[in-house]
Amino acid sequence: MWERNKIAMIIAIVAGTLLSVAGMSGIAEWEAIKTFVTAHIIDDIAVQIIFAILILIASLGGISVIIGGLLIGKNRVGTGKFTISLGAGMGLIGLMVSIVVAVIENSLIIGEFISVGGIGLILSIVARVVAK
Repeated sequence: MWERNKIAMIIAIVAGTLLSVAGMSGIAEWEAIKTFVTAHIIDDIAVQIIFAILILIASLGGISVIIGGLLIGKNRVGTGKFTISLGAGMGLIGLMVSIVVAVIENSLIIGEFISVGGIGLILSIVARVVAK
């Protein structure tokens, strides 16, 4: 397991660096989730505080992904994967939603996903999958 987690840690650090360089973060996705939850499910102070913390971590973007990678390297795999998800905007879900929206709007441009940030996002997904 250690080798897989070491590889996942290195991939996450590279991914976080690329996301930081590109200025990408997961804040928009978490803000949308917060809006949905508070409008349709529950809206109390505890939920607001929880989402404020999640959005704060997500706003760090690539830094959160790097921290998640370091946590995986310290054998805190679950916490590391979660932190990577926050920083990368939920990773695969965010990527899939972006692609679906682009297809629906007839504006799918492969170049948008083969950018520094897009590669960082894909690598953050890979890091989460590799970690065990």
